Amino acid sequence: MTRKHLAILLCLSTMLAAEEKCKKEEPPECGNFSLPTSQCPGPLVSFGQNVVDKGDVSLYLFANGFYGKHNYLNDIYPGIVWGIRDDLSLFLNFPFSPGNKDHDDRSKGLEDFSAELEWAFYSTSNAVSYTQATLVGNIAFPTGSGTKVPNTGYGSVSFFVGTTLNYSTVNWMVFTSYGALLTTTRHKTKFGDQIYYELGLERYFPSPCGWIYALLLEFDGIYSWKDRLKGEIDPDSGGNVIYLTPSLWISSKRFIFQFGVGYPIVQHLFGHQSKKFISFDINIGVKL
Repeated sequence: MTRKHLAILLCLSTMLAAEEKCKKEEPPECGNFSLPTSQCPGPLVSFGQNVVDKGDVSLYLFANGFYGKHNYLNDIYPGIVWGIRDDLSLFLNFPFSPGNKDHDDRSKGLEDFSAELEWAFYSTSNAVSYTQATLVGNIAFPTGSGTKVPNTGYGSVSFFVGTTLNYSTVNWMVFTSYGALLTTTRHKTKFGDQIYYELGLERYFPSPCGWIYALLLEFDGIYSWKDRLKGEIDPDSGGNVIYLTPSLWISSKRFIFQFGVGYPIVQHLFGHQSKKFISFDINIGVKL
């Protein structure tokens, strides 16, 4: 083997070693990456992005309220997230409503219990960024009521499927997600299917050691088809709504606090329906 051949082999070896090192590179442990995965900034009202490290368990208490001129809806979602694998997490929710109102009608009680799996089918990182794409699958059981007014559930099993994409750097994160809620029929009643389309932006701010402070801005759109009640289409149901929700994120190695206020920048409702004017959303998490 000549010197020329040796030089070529050495060059190829160096290139392969550099490529392998690049594949293993990860962003620095600062900014958005300064805490474990479960404590890194995520959406407040958009779905998904709940994949945590294997063995991690976190408890959450999410609450929101939608308020209009003649109506309000309040929901509380106790939940638990468990990292089955580094790329697969289980999210259980046990929601209930402390009180709802639509003109003279009032309701409260249990809502539909749900179990959700989220799989990170693609993830890659380099020295400055991290990218992750996930698939979300959810099944909800009719523990709520589809006959109360306002309803506290769909009265039958429902399914949700969706996908998310997240790109994070030390100081910024952008994400988008798309999904569909598919309801089923019971006693000739079927609540309208829904399409979700969402976009979010996050900005990290200088924080004390062991903490992450950030601001998020989310655009959350939901298009709903009309309901079918006892075999008849309800003309006063369905429509398209887009909420704009800024929120504050604060997290440490064990705790998460997030609070936001939403406003409907688009609210096209079919027929005669009570419009909502503002929402308040809060999420508190504790890593066990």
